[in-house]
Amino acid sequence: MAKNKVFKLTKSCELYSKALKYLPAGVDSNARLWRNPRFCYVGPAAAASIFIKRAYGSHIWDVDSNEYIDYRLGFGPVILGHSYPQVEKAVIKQSKKNGVIYGFDTELELETAERLVKAVPCADTVRFSSSGTEATLHAIRLARAYTKKNVILKFEGHYHGWSDYLLYSAHPPYTWPSTKPFIHSAGVPKEIEKFIIVEPWNNFEAVEETVKKRHNEIAAIITEPIMGNSGGVTPRGGYLKFLRELCDRYNILLIFDEVKTGFRVAYGGAQELYGVQPHIATYAKSMSNGYPISAVAGQREIMDYFGIGPGKVTHSGTYNANPVCLTAANETMKILSDKNVYRNLKRYSLRLMTSIEKTAKDLEIPLQILGVPGLFQIFYSKKLIYDYSSLRNSVSDFYVKVQYELMKRGILLDADNQECIYTSYSHSEKDLDKTISAFKEALKKAVGTTYDVVPYNSSESGSE
Repeated sequence: MAKNKVFKLTKSCELYSKALKYLPAGVDSNARLWRNPRFCYVGPAAAASIFIKRAYGSHIWDVDSNEYIDYRLGFGPVILGHSYPQVEKAVIKQSKKNGVIYGFDTELELETAERLVKAVPCADTVRFSSSGTEATLHAIRLARAYTKKNVILKFEGHYHGWSDYLLYSAHPPYTWPSTKPFIHSAGVPKEIEKFIIVEPWNNFEAVEETVKKRHNEIAAIITEPIMGNSGGVTPRGGYLKFLRELCDRYNILLIFDEVKTGFRVAYGGAQELYGVQPHIATYAKSMSNGYPISAVAGQREIMDYFGIGPGKVTHSGTYNANPVCLTAANETMKILSDKNVYRNLKRYSLRLMTSIEKTAKDLEIPLQILGVPGLFQIFYSKKLIYDYSSLRNSVSDFYVKVQYELMKRGILLDADNQECIYTSYSHSEKDLDKTISAFKEALKKAVGTTYDVVPYNSSESGSE
């Protein structure tokens, strides 16, 4: 953003007003509705959306000509940077000379599958789809077929896409009981609730007690290995290993939803980071630098239930493993296989996290930084945050103020701090210096400042 330029979002607000005429709620994903800060007041929801003109590398520009260093990165997929040259060159070559969809298999499919299997610790084989929601939906269907059981145990504050069977208790109101399923959408049959169990995360005793009582019904435990949709809460020591052992003991499959953590926190994802392998894992986002592709990966004897015939699991899709998205995934994973990429990502994130922490300490702000390098978030809280319910102890209005002050200084974070701060390989030293400086100013400005903000209702939110 140009120096001394007046920050405004006038055109975005005008376009959102027009969007209300053609798009329900004015958007094509509810997660794009921003209510903090109230930069314009449009429609019944008193909300709006920022309209983007272009993005390149670590920067993004909106229609009002505001330039930002982007830490939203499309909800996390942009691991290398927007329009990363090596990926774009390969994709353009594929689409221009070789077509975009065949309805047949390709050698590229095998090459990409082999690359993913080598990267993912739990993977013997893989099936490709187009979105993270499809991947998690197929994973639980696979688990039900393999175990011959129907109930899925998930955790409060974990988001696994928008399918009917998993759209429960991702972001319930904080007053909602932790073990009572909270449905996030109208139109989901009430009867489905009997196939879902919700437990608080990071609680060894609670999940073990439930599994002991209901293991004959439970097909799978599905978990985000890091709560990427609830501010980056990490697992307690030994918790993921405990879940795997619990599943093995009771003939239950453990599913890691690595749609956010996969290829972002490490080349082998959270499995590599924590040294725990699930039976099945799902991927999307960072595996292709943002192109729409996803994957289910797992042990061969389980994955072999995919197929045609009695007892087999249906898995189809016109756009599955299309050559354009396969090209993006193959090129992205090829780049990420260089250890220097993660070394640089970690160094950048750690320096930023350390600086924010020091600034908060100097200002005597009780700030907690949750998550890991590449995927983290800040919370104003005097009490320890260790699961979804404990997020209630954070002061959300403080984050709103910081986020808005950062926007005015050309730094873009999500409006909701349950969505994480993401870094990319394209973020530069210049970006880092500017971001650190902006955080110092924003944190100082936010202390004691009052804004006209709309309290964020997390029960209405959801990630892409």
